[in-house]
Amino acid sequence: MYSFNLKNIVLSFFVIIYSNVKAQDVDATITVIHPKIQISNTQIFSSLQASISQFLNQRLWSTDKITNAERFKMSILIDVTAYQLNSNDFSATIQIQATRPVFGSTYNTVLFNQLDEEFTFQYQEFQAMEFQQNANVYNLTGVLAFYVNTVLGLNYDTYHLEGGSAYYTKAREILNASQSIPGWKPNDGRSLKNRFYLIDNLTSERYKPIRVTLYNYHLLGLDIMHKDVAKGRDEIYKSLENFQDLAKIFPNSMLIKVFFNAKYKELVEVFKQAPAAEQAKAIDLLSRLDPSNKIVYDTIKT
Repeated sequence: MYSFNLKNIVLSFFVIIYSNVKAQDVDATITVIHPKIQISNTQIFSSLQASISQFLNQRLWSTDKITNAERFKMSILIDVTAYQLNSNDFSATIQIQATRPVFGSTYNTVLFNQLDEEFTFQYQEFQAMEFQQNANVYNLTGVLAFYVNTVLGLNYDTYHLEGGSAYYTKAREILNASQSIPGWKPNDGRSLKNRFYLIDNLTSERYKPIRVTLYNYHLLGLDIMHKDVAKGRDEIYKSLENFQDLAKIFPNSMLIKVFFNAKYKELVEVFKQAPAAEQAKAIDLLSRLDPSNKIVYDTIKT
């Protein structure tokens, strides 16, 4: 006969629970809003929010073992602009922001802050959140997985030179499997600011200087400022100089816009405490690289 040891059973239960918790490597906060949708029963939007949170936060995305303290933090805001009850069709915008902790501080730096205005999908309450890496069978999870892999790639690029390549490859696979769906093609979106050009830039040799900048800016710049502010600030400046030529040739590159959309406010704070001569150099460089935010960079001197 078998003998049961209650203590061992309880211990095994907690080992399973602990393993599942450790497997979660993304810490995503999801918000679904629907101000343009006038219906009496809004439970579907709460269910959508819960389903997305479960899909992102209870799935293993990284190939590394990640502790709870190291989980990749991101926030997603979905604004539903149209909803067809009979067909379960949704149209929405999706805003994705991801951050990375800065070594030796409590500060989190923004890695990615992007608004995607062409997000269509179907969702029925309580349906399974299906996902396949090489076949976009469900556009809701396809878009979410695309951005998670993109964010993971950006994060890894800040710790290891070109460390995010494997995740960009996954994002490209999702893109390639989605070409028959609106929002994934080269001409979708406004001013070519779309998923296609985002991952095209990240996987192109042409834009490699920006990935080098991500590494130098974060690991050699921000991460040492807790012990040497001047040296860290100097490394940040040099990291920006790294893609001056690229900005001249491709001033409207999506990846350059993505970089500065995440960093422009931070850059003002980085250089505000610099000596006057360094401030002037920083304002000149930043205004040339990111002319749309020149007025903001001018406040470095104030």
